[in-house]
Amino acid sequence: MPHQVPPAPDEKVRLTSLDALRGFDMFWIIGGSGMMVALIKILGFPENWVEEFAKQMTHGKWDQYHFTDLIFPLFVFMSGVTVPYSILAKKSKGVPSRTLQLQIIRRTAIIVLIGVSFTAFRFRWEEIRFYQVLWIIGMAYGIGASINLHIRSWKYRIGIFFGILVTYHLAMQYIPYPGKGDTMTWGNNLAAWMDRNLIQTKLLGTTSDPEGSIRIFPAGALGLLGGLVGERIKSYQIPRLRCGIELFAAGLFCLLVGWLWSFSFPIIKVLWSPSYIVWSAGWSLLLLGLFYTLIDVWKMKWLGWVFLPIGMNAITIYAAQWYFPFHASRDFFFEGLASHFENPDMRNFILSAGLVIIEWLILYALYRKKIFLRV
Repeated sequence: MPHQVPPAPDEKVRLTSLDALRGFDMFWIIGGSGMMVALIKILGFPENWVEEFAKQMTHGKWDQYHFTDLIFPLFVFMSGVTVPYSILAKKSKGVPSRTLQLQIIRRTAIIVLIGVSFTAFRFRWEEIRFYQVLWIIGMAYGIGASINLHIRSWKYRIGIFFGILVTYHLAMQYIPYPGKGDTMTWGNNLAAWMDRNLIQTKLLGTTSDPEGSIRIFPAGALGLLGGLVGERIKSYQIPRLRCGIELFAAGLFCLLVGWLWSFSFPIIKVLWSPSYIVWSAGWSLLLLGLFYTLIDVWKMKWLGWVFLPIGMNAITIYAAQWYFPFHASRDFFFEGLASHFENPDMRNFILSAGLVIIEWLILYALYRKKIFLRV
């Protein structure tokens, strides 16, 4: 086996596994979930398998946790993992913390404003939605990156991580507000009350918004944890199996803590409950450990070739789904082909796969030309 030379101190290091995992995460958002459900149906898997897989491709109700409920926090976690490779790397080269803090604030604001643009550009003011996916992603990045920038002790940062979650737990359960009930429901909890009263904006639901108000704090804690994980990975000059094992061990530990915490505060996605954060961190660590070991340590980069073009332009394709008529393009190219099949599952597969193919080809063209739109 050839000797691996550690990168020079000023060489820009990039985790291929992280880009691939980001692409894997986005794959389900850009149409992969519908494509895979249709595929397992036409492959003739047992009905109960199909039903369970289809259920995992939907969001769980209240205190249920499905695979789809991991997609959002996984992205928040990964945005934190990048911080040591971007912000902290610049700090180690002598860039002042004040300058880097302004960069964090700028990136946070741009991400949030991109999300607001999805409804603002329709020029229907009553339809503008301030709370949305990019609101939490942007704010979580801002909170997590800022803490990682200014506090260098990993022990203090772990203390802050759990401190945020415990404070959020106590606030949600004990802070009074008008109309507070005996138990938390979708529309009757502290976060829902703040959704309705903190910023007057259109909510996803009539009484609450799962991306709203104070949920940015537990999400920010997840971004903070991602930064700690990224720093640990970066401490290895070259990818090591030991690091992959550490990621797996940390993931199992978080799953245990999240499960135990759920007895006091259930795993509830719409509230970003503390147990939901730690449980999601566990699965995120396991997935990162798997991708890191296979792609970076064992050099099986071919496993990520489908996901890399998606992961390298993740926010680009997410925003493009709002701005451009991909579904119309899909119908133009694939609806005629799908109409030749009587099996509805085959038609659904062709249309779902067609949507993914169109989006992937655009992303692949950008990838080949090394065009990466970043904020």
